[in-house]
Amino acid sequence: MTGDGPPQLAARTVTAVVAGMVTAAAAATVVGFWLSYSGLHGFAARAGLAGPEGWAWPASVDLFIAAGEAGVTISALRRRRDPAAWGYLAAGFAASVTGNVLHADTAHLVWARYAVAATPPIAAMLALAALLRHVYRLAIDRHAAAEPEPETAEDRARAALAASISAGNPLSGRQLAAQFGIGRAKAAALKAELAAG
Repeated sequence: MTGDGPPQLAARTVTAVVAGMVTAAAAATVVGFWLSYSGLHGFAARAGLAGPEGWAWPASVDLFIAAGEAGVTISALRRRRDPAAWGYLAAGFAASVTGNVLHADTAHLVWARYAVAATPPIAAMLALAALLRHVYRLAIDRHAAAEPEPETAEDRARAALAASISAGNPLSGRQLAAQFGIGRAKAAALKAELAAG
């Protein structure tokens, strides 16, 4: 007998189901991007893009989707809404779906060559913009975290009172109230706090 009761069995079952779901989602993502890449490559080839560029073009579109998804995920982890990240994701998704749908027949699409030529620089610019937005926000957040909180009148009064006690000439409650505008009751509380400490 292993000693496993219903709670342990339930926990193991949930863990197994979650692991299976993660594996299935990862496999679906890989297969989906592979098929998308293949369709975009066909669209690029039929629009006249050959050689290494024909293989790189679909990567620029699908990597743009990944960049948009990363932006959405980063925003969610930071518990902030980022409409621009959703916009980048939507733009990449729209370009990918459009290319995949149209790859079946580009013979009658005279603009296909122009669309293929315009997509990579647009995708690169927007993906870089998405990345730099998050770098900028990270830098701003770190800068804000490094800045000390503004000192309050009570903090200044506490520091002055501590210094005056150390010097052997403690400020009175009336002096604290007058100099720092904190009120006599707060001044008396500060004096009691420092006297107890």
